[in-house]
Parts: sequence; structure tokens; C-alpha cells
Amino acid sequence: MEKEIMKFVAAISMLGLLAACSENGAIEAKKDDASVSVQNIRSFVDHDGLARRYENRARKLLEIAAEHEKRLQYYEDKSYLYGRQGQDSQAHAIALVQRYKLAAEKATESAFHHRMVSQLAKRDYIASRASH
Repeated sequence: MEKEIMKFVAAISMLGLLAACSENGAIEAKKDDASVSVQNIRSFVDHDGLARRYENRARKLLEIAAEHEKRLQYYEDKSYLYGRQGQDSQAHAIALVQRYKLAAEKATESAFHHRMVSQLAKRDYIASRASH
């Protein structure tokens, strides 16, 4: 009985492996030019949307960094009130400002790259449509 179960499990596993490794070329070959152009247009929207999200994220991170800079200024102005704890808080605020500014810079770079990809894709799409 155990041998039969093991053979059944092995057969099911092999079928799953064969299905996963099979080629999708026949299915992909049936796509027509219209569906490809719709997919290309959708990718423009996706890149523009991603760029907007990264720009919004960068803006929010810079706002948070500005809030921490205000806090940092407060600790610098009133350092006599806090002693060692104030120095720790000041160091923490400095680290947070740097971290948020770095994250905002990375988000801005990502937004720039997505904008460039979108523009290149649009140009390539227009050139491919003109050649047809």
C-alpha cells in the first residue's frame, strides 16, 4: 500500500514538474499587435505612476526631515535643559535627518529613472507605430 502511495505522489510530482517546464510559446504566439500595443501603453502609465509615487514619497520624506531639523534646532537652543539626554536626543535627530534625506534622494533618483524609462518607451512605441 505504501509503495502505491509513493508511486502516486511521484507521478503527481512529475506531472507538476512537466507542466511547470512546458513552453508557453504557442500561447504567446497568438497575441496580436493590438494586445501588445495596449500592454506598451499600460507600461507608460505604470512608469509615470511609479515616478509620481516616488516623487510624493521623496516630498514626504523631506517634510519629515524638516520636522526633525526643527527638533534638532530646539535641542541645540535648549541644550542646557537636557544635559546628557539632550545630547543623545540631538545625535538621534541628526541621524534621522540624514537618514530621511538619503531616502528622499534615493526616491528622487528612482522617480527620475522611471520618468526616463517612460519617455524612452513612448519614443520607441511611437517609432514602431510610424514604421508600420
